[in-house]
Amino acid sequence: MRATRVVALLVTTAVVLTACSGDGDSAQARAAAAARTFAEAWQSGESTGSPQADDLIAEVNSALQVSSTAVDVSEGPTCNDDETVCRAPAEVTLTMQGLGEWSYDTELELAPAEADGWQVSWTPQTLHPRLTSETRLERQRELPARASILGAGGERLTRPTSVLRVGVVAGKVKPATYGQLAELLDIDPAGLRQQVRAADPEWFVPVITIRRPQYGQVRGQLLQVPGISVNEDTWSLTKASSWGRALVGTVAPATAETLEQAGPLAGQHDVVGASGLQLAFQRQLAGEPGGVVELVDAESDATVEELFTKRPQRGEPLRTTLDADVQNAAEAAVGTQDKTTALVAMRAGTGEILASAVGPGAQSYNSAFVGRYPPGSTFKIVSAAALLGEEVLDAGTPVPCPPTTTVNGKSFKNYDDFQAVSADPTFAQDIAASCNTAVVSRAEELDADALTDWAGRLGLGADVDLGVPAFIGDVPLTEDVVDRAASMIGQGRVLASPLGMATMAAAVKAGSPVTPKLLQDADAAPQAEPLDPGLGRDLQEMMRLTVTDGTASSLDLPGEPVHAKTGTAELDSDDPSKTHAWIVGFRGDLAFAVLVENGVSGSEDAAPVVRAFLERVPQP
Repeated sequence: MRATRVVALLVTTAVVLTACSGDGDSAQARAAAAARTFAEAWQSGESTGSPQADDLIAEVNSALQVSSTAVDVSEGPTCNDDETVCRAPAEVTLTMQGLGEWSYDTELELAPAEADGWQVSWTPQTLHPRLTSETRLERQRELPARASILGAGGERLTRPTSVLRVGVVAGKVKPATYGQLAELLDIDPAGLRQQVRAADPEWFVPVITIRRPQYGQVRGQLLQVPGISVNEDTWSLTKASSWGRALVGTVAPATAETLEQAGPLAGQHDVVGASGLQLAFQRQLAGEPGGVVELVDAESDATVEELFTKRPQRGEPLRTTLDADVQNAAEAAVGTQDKTTALVAMRAGTGEILASAVGPGAQSYNSAFVGRYPPGSTFKIVSAAALLGEEVLDAGTPVPCPPTTTVNGKSFKNYDDFQAVSADPTFAQDIAASCNTAVVSRAEELDADALTDWAGRLGLGADVDLGVPAFIGDVPLTEDVVDRAASMIGQGRVLASPLGMATMAAAVKAGSPVTPKLLQDADAAPQAEPLDPGLGRDLQEMMRLTVTDGTASSLDLPGEPVHAKTGTAELDSDDPSKTHAWIVGFRGDLAFAVLVENGVSGSEDAAPVVRAFLERVPQP
């Protein structure tokens, strides 16, 4: 790093400060008041009354990148016997951007001036006792290596990775540059053109940062582009640009927004957390920079003395519950999709999140955690729990499943390609077949708060602290019976995220509400009230029946049995063709939820993703 230089000119100047004190007859009091006035001007950046002093203070502030100054003269001055000279000790604290505080002691020398005033006799030593006309101050800064984000077994999910920062030198860019870069790197040529026009001709204008394998594919052609400039760097990244990106996040050169969250020890040229866990735990992972302030000979550039030294402090690794093998399976499952797909998997017994993937490609928006979607028929698990738990019916109660039914004047129908599993189905068979009409026909038999209550008993709707933004779900009270009927099939005002629906599935497996956990060091969740064992078994059997005889039959895999519930959620009541596809469930202690945006149905779009995921997850 190039150090900024400042030459300290040896100037002795009288800074005249006329100041009144409570005791006008005391020389010491007048000197103390003058010292306070001078200190206030120094630390506020206002004129001290001496151009030489102001210039030197400004130069040192620039050299050391001082963001604020505090000058404490509260100890008060001491004067010689004839009261012609007083000396006020001062403690100076400089807050240096990206480096921290440096405190040192200096001294203000004061003498009487005309008009009953007192003056500071300014020299470079006033600013710092070691500063002279032959020396200057320089600062150096050193960043520690970024700590890794760790998985459940201690494996490093992020590690130092070689990257190439591709850019252009503004003054060397030719008209052909923009089209060539757009073709090679798929960048916005119009945006780059604007940046180049606004830049100094010697400036490096960044275009894109890519990993070495990608750079190797275009290197030969890229180096032929007029004005191109490539700098090598090392960033802490996951093993692939898409791997865990929405949750683990990435790092990038600081912006105004990320710099604010990174804290006062981050610098504007640093690479900092830009999203996900990398952003949320930037300060922990980055550690603290170190550096020195040196007194340097102005003529020879040799270091005379180190006046301030701070050692870099390495960051602390962030220990998560993510399992690399499960995450690999999730990434593979969503990576082959052509629609945006989110998958969350967790350990049902503990709530530990084992995987969270959003794809295909490098998706930065964490829809798996913060997306707010109508859950469609997957929410029938809650509705079934409410109807069974409130003793409206039993799992074996026969409940007709007509093509359409009316609730308080509102018509409801089954999904277009719905096929009942039986001519005279039980309620459990209705759930397995995802019959809308059988469920909404019982809306009048539930109280307004029933769905809200039972959603909470299945962990849906709770507030959680995972260290990153997360939304579990929202199940409002339903005073209106039509609203309640719509909510019972996951429409109306009910919203949930894939994380929330995986949490619900985990609760069915565990037999009690589950609190999601992402950080290993997080406090343990309070003990939750378990479900009635009989109710828990009924819900599990319904989800198993959905696989063996219902809409999730493609998940009837060899080995440990899969339990699931499919769902199709309409996005627009005026256009039923606009839908999202869902599936939730568990296999053994592994609970999961998948959402396919703009999917046709849970069985057609979401189930194949779950199958691909489960076939890759290592079996216990």
